[in-house]
Amino acid sequence: MNKSKSATNYSKNFQITGHQGPIYALSQDNHFVYSASADKFVARWHKATGAQDQFAIRCTQTPFSICVLEKQQQLAIGLADGSLHIIDTASKKELKFLKVHQVAVFAIATNEQQKQHYTADADGHIMVWDLQWNLLIQLPLACGKIRQIVTGPDGTYFLAACADGFIRKIDTTFFNEIAQTYAHQDGCTALCILPSGDLLSAGKDAFIRRWSASGDKRNAFPAHLGTIYQLLALPNETYASASRDKSIKIWSQINDQIQQKIDLQMAGHRHSINTLLLLENGFASAGDDKRIIVWHAQNPKSL
Repeated sequence: MNKSKSATNYSKNFQITGHQGPIYALSQDNHFVYSASADKFVARWHKATGAQDQFAIRCTQTPFSICVLEKQQQLAIGLADGSLHIIDTASKKELKFLKVHQVAVFAIATNEQQKQHYTADADGHIMVWDLQWNLLIQLPLACGKIRQIVTGPDGTYFLAACADGFIRKIDTTFFNEIAQTYAHQDGCTALCILPSGDLLSAGKDAFIRRWSASGDKRNAFPAHLGTIYQLLALPNETYASASRDKSIKIWSQINDQIQQKIDLQMAGHRHSINTLLLLENGFASAGDDKRIIVWHAQNPKSL
């Protein structure tokens, strides 16, 4: 794959080193980036400077997933024992403690159009909640660990990345499984819907695959040397992938050609990269080296 000469490159802006364990998830609101770590803390950091805020939640178990619900001023935290904690981000007080999942919660997503929240666990169970976190329905998919849920742009469906290798499409009215696509041997780990409507998937096989909205495979290529844990649509018709192989790669949304590789030679991560988060002038990455790194486009005005 040839690098495009017109690509927007990213460079390291600053890094955050406050956690004492691997970082598994990132989320954000207008002012802060939130992070969940194996040190059993969920912390938040000022977006502009990386300085730590006084907001810090000490969890009883490792938090594997977080989701900031900015309109509700809430933070949802999914723990290793299946617990869900809903925190008021203004008062820093717990609003709800929910114990429906029996195993680790790896995915939390929201659907503003349908006024629903979704949580998914290591056994392949998806819980559907209303905006007040009342349980609406349980979906036992029996597909192994669900690492990610992505809501469709119009809110009429969501997608689940499943450990049995399938992408499952669930409608958000009757919660029927309306499509099932076998995507990755040994497990599907990441999903991303592009502005074009195409779907990207990635897995333990280190491949990225591109699918049409109707589920037809458009492309497939080996992208990394280890499991891909995150895909992220970026401006300027690009997207990013983050892997266990310690690298981030930037790709063209048009032709899947590689634009840039970000690794230790660019003062990147020393260990597995677990999560990415879109920011105003770039993105943040975090992983097993306990660091959050903020990457900015070298020409932010182009974004």
